[in-house]
Amino acid sequence: MSTASSEHRIVEVLIGTLSLIAETRLGYSATGINDLEAPAILVQLESLTEVTRLGTKARFELQFVISAVVRTSEEATIELIALTRKIRTALNPAQRLCPEARKHTLGDTRFDIAPNHGQLSFADSTLTIEAIL
Repeated sequence: MSTASSEHRIVEVLIGTLSLIAETRLGYSATGINDLEAPAILVQLESLTEVTRLGTKARFELQFVISAVVRTSEEATIELIALTRKIRTALNPAQRLCPEARKHTLGDTRFDIAPNHGQLSFADSTLTIEAIL
């Protein structure tokens, strides 16, 4: 299997897993989410780094930013915590995401609560996936 199709498979599985929780979009722009139905999950590939190489195989790290999104209200913090918990449960590091992904880890979550009701509030986590491609 080519590297590109292996990377594609990892992204497909990630989006499919998160789509079971809420509407999930890949490769978003902060200005292009006006039509977003909250709660939602936004996924952005941050980096793809070759860590080591041995012949035709290489170990890569794919780093994603996973953003839980809700409309700001009095309950925004609670809703973001609940959505983040669902994401962490779905991306349990004890379970392999897919055969192409060797292991994955979720970093700390940072919360950004918008000041006005109706705006979007975010909880951002970094997902690192290690893969042999």
